[in-house]
Amino acid sequence: MIIFFTNKTMPKRIQLPDDFYKHDFKQLAKIEKHPRTRIRFIGLSHIQNGKSYEQVAQYLLQSLSAVKQWVRHYKDEGIDGLKEKQRSGRPSKARNQNHTKLLQSILAMQNDKNGGRVRLKDIQNMLAKDFNIHYQNINGVHYLLTKLGLS
Repeated sequence: MIIFFTNKTMPKRIQLPDDFYKHDFKQLAKIEKHPRTRIRFIGLSHIQNGKSYEQVAQYLLQSLSAVKQWVRHYKDEGIDGLKEKQRSGRPSKARNQNHTKLLQSILAMQNDKNGGRVRLKDIQNMLAKDFNIHYQNINGVHYLLTKLGLS
């Protein structure tokens, strides 16, 4: 009788760097503030304890490719490769405008009101009319004012 072993019955040996076992990923996960990075540390802690990539993916409800990517990032960059990186996000609508001109216009509008309040709706209309910046929502105007240091 001949018995064949497939990859599903015998997990493939994982090649990890020598310094992989020097880190205490469980402790790093406890002190990490960012939740995505914390999950990565927990996953690598399970791998240190002998779990397979598939098992770690199931435990953490992540895809297998994500777990493999964490290990690859660790191999390439070390602990820093696991940390969450800055995301660019959507570009500002006022990115091409000079922020000092915007700031001066808003302050001039405040002075014209003789101490009265300038509403976000007024600033939204001024931005559309004078600078061709169209915000559909007042929240975008408020975010711009916060960026300019006015709110």
